[in-house]
Amino acid sequence: KPAAKPRALAKVAARAGGVSGHKAILGGSPFVGFQRPTPADVVALHRHLAAIFGERRPTKGRQRRDILGTVVGTILSQNTTNTNSHAAYANLRAKFKSWDEVRLAKPAAIEEAIRCGGLAPKKTKWIQHICRTIHAERGQTSLEYLRNESKEGVHEQLERFTGVGKKTVAIINLFDVGHPDMAVDTHVFRYAEQLGWLPSAEERAAHNSKATSAKERWPVVTRDTAYAHLDAVFPDKLKYSMHLILTDTVGGLPTTCTARDQLAFDGSKAFVNGVPVREAAREAGVVK
Repeated sequence: KPAAKPRALAKVAARAGGVSGHKAILGGSPFVGFQRPTPADVVALHRHLAAIFGERRPTKGRQRRDILGTVVGTILSQNTTNTNSHAAYANLRAKFKSWDEVRLAKPAAIEEAIRCGGLAPKKTKWIQHICRTIHAERGQTSLEYLRNESKEGVHEQLERFTGVGKKTVAIINLFDVGHPDMAVDTHVFRYAEQLGWLPSAEERAAHNSKATSAKERWPVVTRDTAYAHLDAVFPDKLKYSMHLILTDTVGGLPTTCTARDQLAFDGSKAFVNGVPVREAAREAGVVK
């Protein structure tokens, strides 16, 4: 059975879900009045994908990550490969035994340690600014205090720093602090666009042509506006599992639906290029 076109599927999903239960969009989405997805849509897609790739739950008793280390690692990962960023982080931690040493070090020494990750002068400046700022404010070079902050507080504390975006903060909320936060990376963004869960350029233009005030206008669709929209409408209890299923390049949807492929969902089954996801996953050797 071939899958319908994503935009057509989105219209079907919107009719099926209706407007009820979608009030979260009115409070948090930048696309006020945009009706996709409904929470029911998200539940249905998660149920289907979890049956194939497995539901994801936090591991009990796992060792807690150092939050500052996670932030620094994310900065080092920008504009480079995973291999190079991991090497840069390993070099940094080998040369400097504490974040206080990083804070007090000469920039040239840090640049030398992280040079393999690219953009060393810029990343050094960002990292030291974070270390120096939190030490001046808190008396210690640590971000562990964020574990006692609200979801919004974590965003406020971290997004003020250059090099730290909404995805990084959402990841820290989701995996380190424990707040449900729908982190949007390239995978999530691409799938949301393909499913019609973000306004198309045509829909945005049509909406904005009728808007009577600046507040009613929809902003450009970016990863940041996509984050605000999806975080507003995804059920909190599914954000952890859904994020991992959609981003896991070893055992999740990206193994079956790559950047070259097209994802579609008819309300009960998902398809990759017209082929049911379960069948595509078998062909890829991901599931039996």
